Amino acid sequence: SAELTTLTDSDEVEAIPIQPMAPMPAQLKIHTFESEVDPFIFSQLDSGHFVLFRKVWREEQRLIQGILIEQQVFIRGVVNKAFQQTSLSQMSNLLAVYQGNVLSAFTGKTSRGYLSTPRELKGELLYQSKLNEPLGELELLFIINRLPTGAGAQVIGLIAIVLIMILCGGFLWMYRLGIKQIELVRQQQDFVSAVSHELKTPLTSIRMYGEMLREGWATEDKKQSYYDYIFDESERLSRLINNVLQLARMTRNEQQADFRQLSVKQLMDEIRSRISTQAERAGFKLSMGCDIDATVKVDPDWFTQIVINLIDNAIKFSANTDKKEVDLICKQLHDGRVQFSVRDYGPGIDKQQMKKIFKLFFRSENELTRETVGTGIGLALVHQMTVAMSGQVDVINCAPGAEFSIIFPQTG
Repeated sequence: SAELTTLTDSDEVEAIPIQPMAPMPAQLKIHTFESEVDPFIFSQLDSGHFVLFRKVWREEQRLIQGILIEQQVFIRGVVNKAFQQTSLSQMSNLLAVYQGNVLSAFTGKTSRGYLSTPRELKGELLYQSKLNEPLGELELLFIINRLPTGAGAQVIGLIAIVLIMILCGGFLWMYRLGIKQIELVRQQQDFVSAVSHELKTPLTSIRMYGEMLREGWATEDKKQSYYDYIFDESERLSRLINNVLQLARMTRNEQQADFRQLSVKQLMDEIRSRISTQAERAGFKLSMGCDIDATVKVDPDWFTQIVINLIDNAIKFSANTDKKEVDLICKQLHDGRVQFSVRDYGPGIDKQQMKKIFKLFFRSENELTRETVGTGIGLALVHQMTVAMSGQVDVINCAPGAEFSIIFPQTG
């Protein structure tokens, strides 16, 4: 006879209550029997079901014990469930094979692999194993799907991103530095061209008028105008040369400010005659309003050069205006500092150029098409010398014209 039990998904096992053991009789009769049990055998039926059975010999009778297993229920519920809980599911797919025939295929978990994962590995056999006996005929094949990221993958990724950002930042910095260097070279070339022009033009005129005066070709009524022209051009050349020399000294840090504590009245008295002559010969009217009782600590020579450069700049850019006037005003601010302002009545300054006009060699006009004279170092020197004397430079547009201000702390 044979005993065979079939289990499916819908089968339920009924719990059998355990009865308490009856008290043993005083005299117990023991019956012995002889039995033989064969190992379990695992096989597959034609219907596709798995069967696990064994032969049992008892009292010379052969019994067959076994269990009928639904194939897909067993593979999905046992094999695949265990597979999904392992790290192998992150890098491979699973094939369940019985005697060379593929029964089922399961896809592993979706995992983000390395960017450098070689595609040649995809589909290669990663691991092969058989189940323990008596299920040894059931074989599991793990096929590579993707390589998982290691423990340090995130750190490596972050380092790579940082390196890429550093490289991009370095390239951007080099590009901007190159653009600045190209612009600086262009400005230096414009400066050389401007200095050459500023030196050549007046020297040619001075030489021409000097020859006319030496040869006696000039009439008496023309001589004075020729003398004035030679004087004016000589003064302009002196200012240009002084600016260039001062720029060279400050660039090499060869000259330090010689500070002296002077009143505003003393400063104005020292520069009044020079700037008045400068404005008068250019056909401008100079108005001065500096009636304040304050003391500042400055280098008087530097201060004079600053004011002369500002007056020269005002005359230069308002030469074509109807109101040829320059104002030099001094006032004391609410915080005690002293402000010296030079205002013209010209066209003013473009807002986009206000932050650039104090840069070295900067000119608001193209060197080939410019209408005003200059080298592009006057306002840069004003800024450098003012800052070196612990001062501040500012510029604002008025209606009309522009106003340049230099501010120094009050002393005494």
